[in-house]
Amino acid sequence: MNRMNEHPKEQVKSRRNIPLFSPLLLIALLILVAALIYYTWSRTLGIVDPVPSASHLIVPGSKGIGNPVGAIQVGYDLPRDTLVTAKLEGPISATILSTQQAAGSHVLRFNGVVTDSRVMDGYTLVQRVVPDGVYTINLSGENYSQRIAPVVIQQADTTPPSLENLVIKPEVVSPNSDAVDDVAEVTFRTDQTTTLSIDLTDGQGQVTPMLAPVEKGPGEQNAVITAQDLIGQPLPNGVYTATIRAEDRAGNRVEAYRPVKVEGAGEASIEILKVEITPQQIIAGQAISVSITVRNNGDVPLRTQGPDAGFTYTTNDTYASIEGNRYTDKAGLWRIGVDWDANGGGGAYRYPFRWGFGKTLMPGETVITGGMIVILKQEREMWFYAGALQEGIRIALDRLGRTRVGVDF
Repeated sequence: MNRMNEHPKEQVKSRRNIPLFSPLLLIALLILVAALIYYTWSRTLGIVDPVPSASHLIVPGSKGIGNPVGAIQVGYDLPRDTLVTAKLEGPISATILSTQQAAGSHVLRFNGVVTDSRVMDGYTLVQRVVPDGVYTINLSGENYSQRIAPVVIQQADTTPPSLENLVIKPEVVSPNSDAVDDVAEVTFRTDQTTTLSIDLTDGQGQVTPMLAPVEKGPGEQNAVITAQDLIGQPLPNGVYTATIRAEDRAGNRVEAYRPVKVEGAGEASIEILKVEITPQQIIAGQAISVSITVRNNGDVPLRTQGPDAGFTYTTNDTYASIEGNRYTDKAGLWRIGVDWDANGGGGAYRYPFRWGFGKTLMPGETVITGGMIVILKQEREMWFYAGALQEGIRIALDRLGRTRVGVDF
């Protein structure tokens, strides 16, 4: 009987030695808990829509003064780098955003405008306002998506501006300050008030603005392509794409693209190496000799006009009065001039005695020019000096080689 009573006790003792969880069961439970934690973490820290679920009213182009506003902003957080997509669904469907974004806080802004690529008559519709209606924005990331609804578009102006009769002339620009095709003129017509801008883009995608955004009314328009950068330096030679852009107040945008070639680009520069004025004592009615040595120290040729070296002036002459006015200044051409301190003719008569180089002066080339001046003025002394002029544009060098000439009479 005692042995029979002891047997159940031994059975109970052996059952107590059996572990409650086997290793396989423990591993399975750990995997399940980890999955639940990951799922909860990804759902909690994924994209978060802070905008209430109330209706969001947008009037495209509105400046937001009073109601309604012209755009909505949706903030969201990313726990890690991920691809974020925002899609518009409603009367039309479009992708608002699709890009890889870094972990952290971000903002999606929607103003009722989506991208487009519709080719019009000589230009392209690149951005347009969506039509009136009720929309939903589906904002999604790696493990989470959120619907922002409803988004109501009202009073949408869906008519894009136009770019008609677009002409660029000339199509080859040489920005070297020689007054020959230094700039190109752009003319076109718009049918509504628009913000206009023009850029030049090179083959590497570098963009140089030619016309900063400016709002203009409807009608014929014109602008200038200088082929210079923001500090006035000529752009390198090459083929560029001119982008002419017009955007209305609602956000519709059209662009036209035209090729523009830049060649002969460079900076004109000249230096006077030597000024000789002799003799320095004369009798009225006699002539002085002027010899001026100049060098082209720029990187573009310097075109010139007469009279050539050796021409004789009197102090009653000017370059514009001699030879039947044939040497009146021609814009962009270069000459050397001589003037004197007491010359009272004013700005228009500065450097009345001018001579050319006899030929186009190439970069690095040196030439001697000048001539004779017959002194008819009743002045006891005359202080002469030399300068270099780019006709109709600038006095490049001024008041060099000052020399006193005494006059007896």
